[in-house]
Parts: sequence; C-alpha cells; structure tokens
Amino acid sequence: MGNTQVQDFPPVRQEERKELRLTRKVTPKEYQQHVNGEDIPGMLKEFPWALVDSISLFERLDTSFNSISRIPPEIPLRLPHLSHLNISHNHLFTLPESFSLLFHLKTLLMNHNSLQQLPESFVNLVKLERLDLSHNSLVKLPENMGEMESLRKLNVCDNKLTSLPLSFGKSHKISVLIALTNGCVQSPPQSVCQEGSEATLCYLRKQCKNGYIPKPINHGNVFRRARGDVLQSTVANPHSARAQYVQEQTQTTNTKNRIRTPLRPPLKATSLEADELMDKIVGLVYGAAIGDALGLATMNMTRDECNFYYDEESLNYADIITDKHRLHWVKGDWTTAFDQMALVLDSILQWAGVVDELDFAKRLHHWGHHGYPELGDTGGNMEFSNTIAKVLSSEKFCSDPHGVAQALWDRSYDYHDPESCDHLADNGAVVRTAVLGIPQFYDSKEVINNTLRICKASHYDPRCRATCIVISILISLMLQNQQTIHDTASLECLISQALTCGRQQLSQPAHLEQFDSYCSVPDFKSLYKLEPNRPSYTLRPMAAALIALKSGISYRDVITELVMLGADSCSNASVAGAILGCKCGYKRLPSAWVDSLPKQQTDWLDSKINLLLDMMGIP
Repeated sequence: MGNTQVQDFPPVRQEERKELRLTRKVTPKEYQQHVNGEDIPGMLKEFPWALVDSISLFERLDTSFNSISRIPPEIPLRLPHLSHLNISHNHLFTLPESFSLLFHLKTLLMNHNSLQQLPESFVNLVKLERLDLSHNSLVKLPENMGEMESLRKLNVCDNKLTSLPLSFGKSHKISVLIALTNGCVQSPPQSVCQEGSEATLCYLRKQCKNGYIPKPINHGNVFRRARGDVLQSTVANPHSARAQYVQEQTQTTNTKNRIRTPLRPPLKATSLEADELMDKIVGLVYGAAIGDALGLATMNMTRDECNFYYDEESLNYADIITDKHRLHWVKGDWTTAFDQMALVLDSILQWAGVVDELDFAKRLHHWGHHGYPELGDTGGNMEFSNTIAKVLSSEKFCSDPHGVAQALWDRSYDYHDPESCDHLADNGAVVRTAVLGIPQFYDSKEVINNTLRICKASHYDPRCRATCIVISILISLMLQNQQTIHDTASLECLISQALTCGRQQLSQPAHLEQFDSYCSVPDFKSLYKLEPNRPSYTLRPMAAALIALKSGISYRDVITELVMLGADSCSNASVAGAILGCKCGYKRLPSAWVDSLPKQQTDWLDSKINLLLDMMGIP
C-alpha cells in the first residue's frame, strides 16, 4: 500500500505507547519539489498497511512531509489513543466523516495541504486544543466551530476564507486566533487580522455583543450517559457512538465484552444508529415516568374536576393539588404504575438480561411491603390493583407466581359468563410491560415469551396477556425500525402486526369482541365514554397507546389530553407515554416536564438506564 519505509510495526504493549514517526528530512530542493506536487522517492503516498489493518497503541503520529492524499476512514479505530497527529505538508484534499472519532486528539497539525472544506462533524473533536489549518484552500469553516469545548489555539492563515464564524467571538477558550489570509477576509476586515490574534478576537466578541451571533440550535434533551467498564473508551458525540457501536457488534473474539453485554443485538437487528436507538430507549422509560407523574394530578377525578383544578395550557407538577389521594407523593414523583416498570427493569439488570418471573415475583412482593425506601417510599400507602393485592396475599406467590395467578383466575372463570373474571382483568400488568419490548427486541417470539412470563406472574386473564403483548411488540417493532412510523400505511402495518400477536391470546368470542372494540376507538374522548364504569380495565391503556400512535399529535398534547380526562389517568398516560416516548425519542420530550422531575428520582432512574445501555453495548 504505497511507497513506505516502514511496512510493519512490532507489537506494542499498553505500557509502551510511544510516538510513531513516518516522516523524513527534506532538502530545500526536495521541499520545493514537494510544494510543486512532484513525486519524491521514499515519500509515502498512503498510510501503511500496518496502521490500517491492526489496532496500535501509539499516542503520537507524525506523517509530515509525505505525499499522502487520503486519510483512511479506519484510522480512528486503529489508533484509539491518538492525542497528537502531525500530517502537515502532504496532499490532503478532504477528511473522512469518521475523522471526528479521534476523540482523544489534542493537537492536530494539517498545515500545507490542499483542504477545501472540513466535515460538519469536525466540531465533535471535543478534546482538540491546538489546530493548525494554515496554508490550505479552505473557503469556509463550520459555523459552530467556536463552540468546540477545548479549542484554545487556532491558525487558519493563508486560506481562501471570506469570513470567520462569529461563534469564535463567544468562545471563552480560544486565546490565539491567527487569521491573516492574503487580503481575502472581509469579516473581520483584513486590517484587523493584520493587528494579530488579540485584535481579531476582540472584533468578533464585539460582533457577538452587538447581537450578530447566530442563535444556538436547540438539540433537545441530552441524556446523562455514564458508561460502565463494559466500554473501553468515552464516546463524546453521536458519530463516535455510531462507529463504536458497529465495532462492538462485530467484536466476536472478545469473550469478556460479550459476557458484559448480554443484550447486545446482532448486526442488522435494527436500522437505527446507536445514538438513535439509545434515544428511543431512554424516551420510552422517561415517557412512561412523565405520563405517570403528571397523571397523578387528576387520578380518580371526573372531567369537571380536572377542568376546575387545572389549566391544560400550563399543566405541570407544581400545580398538582394536595388531597387525600395525592398527599402520599412528592410533586413530580411517579406512582405504583411506573414503580412496577422499574421492578421489571431491575430484574432484567440483575439477571444479565434474562427475564425471570420468580425473580420478578420476589421483587414485587418486597416492593408491596416496603416500596422503594431509597426514594423515600415506605410502601405503606400504596394502592395496588385488585389482582396484585390478591396474589401478594398468597404464601406461595414468591415460589410459584404463575400457579397462584392461574388458581385465582380458575376460581372465578365461567365460560358461559364472559364477565366472570372482569375483576381480574385490571391494568396492573400492562403498565409495567413496555420495557419488555427492549431485551431481544429483534426476536418477536422471545419478546412475547418474556412478556407472558411477567404478565402471568400476577395476571392470568387472557385479556391482560393480549394487551401486554400488544404493547411490548409495538416497542420491539419501533426499535427494529424496519417500517417508518411516520408513514400512515407503514404505521398501520406495524400496529396490525402487534394486534395480531395480541389477539392470539384470546379465544372467547366476547373477549375478542371487546378487544376489537377498544382497538378501533377513534379518539381519547370516545375512549373516556366507552364503559366509564370500568376505568382500570386492561384494554384502556392499550387503546390509549394506539390512539396516541395513530393521531400523529405531539407527546405533550397526548399526555395533556389524557390527564385532563381524569379517571385512571396514571395508567393510561404512563402506557401511552412509553409508546410515544419511544416513537419521538428522549430528545423531543417536553424539556420542562423532563427537567422538573425530582432530581433524586431522575438520578436513580438514570443509573438504571445506563446499566441497561451498557448491557446492550450502546456507547
């Protein structure tokens, strides 16, 4: 590969990292030949195979004074510890998008090349402190380049720039900016640039002060990703996350990593990029938590009471009234609905991705008596669903939850009376089930099996099983992303697949009729009017989630409308919130509702989400 003096490099142990020099001294005559683009014997034209085909632990690389015209996109993954790169005096015309994956890079010297532009992702080099881009052919720089987190020294002289990004003027880091460019720069004026770095920065700062700085783009909520020891490096931006995710998926020889990431999906399990998959998973969890927390505001209220106490245009946690029902919770805290989803998540994390009904039953039993003490919850005032209260009272529940739940149902079931088990078809199982669409999301059969294990741990009624499967399959299909949820026909197909899986649990004609009736409800107001004497029926949250998906309206509007209808608002808004949170992602959830959740709760929840993302190998 090219003409190189260094074909192979000896293996380097981690403690022996050092500089690799692939440069040479040139005579004045050779230097002029090099500037003129003439080939000089002994100069590299490409990166050597040894660098491109194996992982090296060098921290410094010097390839200056060569004839390299291309940086291979594999380099960031082959030199993961690179902090100093000198590739000046070469013939580079462009940089690969993957260049931003050099997230340990602190010094970058690319002067005397033929660069015409920088990729937009270049600004994601968050540790870059010193950058030399002088003597190139750049016509512009990324507008948000001044927002680079660590950039202190920049040289862009002798390019074809007509202006400098105003974002340099609001940077508190940049102390040296050399921008003399042969009379081309108009802003700042060339006369300002000639006065030096201090004058140039002063001019840009005044422009910002006078209001000429472009407004920053709001990229939405940012999840606080805290990676465990599963991943070997800190990922600082989405582009890095995407590349590292692919690397983790294809890392079949690292047994230790495979053990630590038991939920890592195989290649082509989803068409989502790593950061998009993370956004949907976090959106699911937070969407359910927010829906439950806001739903508490109107739990057990009539529509008139909801309208009397609350203004739907400014619905927030702080306005939740204090009464006999609501005084047990801190404003902004979620209730027993989301608590149960957290129990399922805890069990998945504890058992390395395995879904086990016995472990869940023990957690449910302990929670039923003690709550979550770490969140100030003692469990003494919790309101269980009718079915959960009954199964928890059995001495055999922790050792045989499926048997206890089925025995409870068998004692009430009468084939000739469709309503004989209605009191056992409450929504206590469906509120916890959305998270079960995440493990093995690419395998629908496994998702269904996992869902049935957890559902039947307390609820044996086939209607409960059907609704739980619909919710978990909807989540799994959205994570697979094989069908666009923004196209009406594709969305209907996705929903149809989930409903088909759910219907297979039903055999009694009356149950099938009820299922189809709730699946076809057109809007939330119609849902409220349908069987108003059964506010906690398991089909209601499922119907709310389907309406939310089909409606195309925003997360805020969906949750607001469900909350303002009262009744069992916690369960309906939590399940619909999980589905819609997965659809729109964490970034697009209402920031005011995300930021106003109690910090103790969000810190606790973030730690669990981070462990789940670690298990999935998501950077």
